[in-house]
Amino acid sequence: MTETGANQPHFWQVSRENQTYTELCNALYERELLRLSQLSTEQLLRLPNRLASLPFYIRRAATNILQQHSTLELDSQNASWFCRQAGTCPARKQQADPIDSFYRRYAKPGLIVPVYITELTHEHILLDSVDEVDMAGLRLHCNEHGWFSFSGTPLQQQNSDKFLLKPVKSIMAAACCGHQWLNGDKKPPRLLSLRELLLASRLNWQNFARPLPALLP
Repeated sequence: MTETGANQPHFWQVSRENQTYTELCNALYERELLRLSQLSTEQLLRLPNRLASLPFYIRRAATNILQQHSTLELDSQNASWFCRQAGTCPARKQQADPIDSFYRRYAKPGLIVPVYITELTHEHILLDSVDEVDMAGLRLHCNEHGWFSFSGTPLQQQNSDKFLLKPVKSIMAAACCGHQWLNGDKKPPRLLSLRELLLASRLNWQNFARPLPALLP
């Protein structure tokens, strides 16, 4: 006897998780294709390789996001997280000595870190990862944003508008949600790049009170 009616599964029925996964992939494809369409002439030589790797990284990001137990709310249709935004950028509350103490103790390759960026009166926080540590020089190198002292000070001309922060929950939440401020006022969140989403999806929010389990893969 075969199943009929309400008891018979239909091929178009999908689980809630599969639907969320599909929404995430669609949003990420739309976002990344738009970014690729805006590449400069000099960057076009890398376009074939970036297109070829795009499906792998989008599937990886969507899978990681679904598996993550985050304290943030997920908007799967826009592939973004959201939470209440502070009235002013929380980076302003950080001081050099606590930042220095943190990195003297925890700096190591693979650590996910927040980088504060100010462009005139526009403020936001990006995610990056440490790929080199110079204990003798009390400095570290971020994969995308260059060298910083353990106290957060930029050490290169090209990152002079940036500052390395101590990764605390309020800072990381602002980075993951794309919060930004202009002239000290809250502005609509920016969309994270695919690279930032991959980094954010590796954070362990349940253990955030303990820095290493929270910030390392």
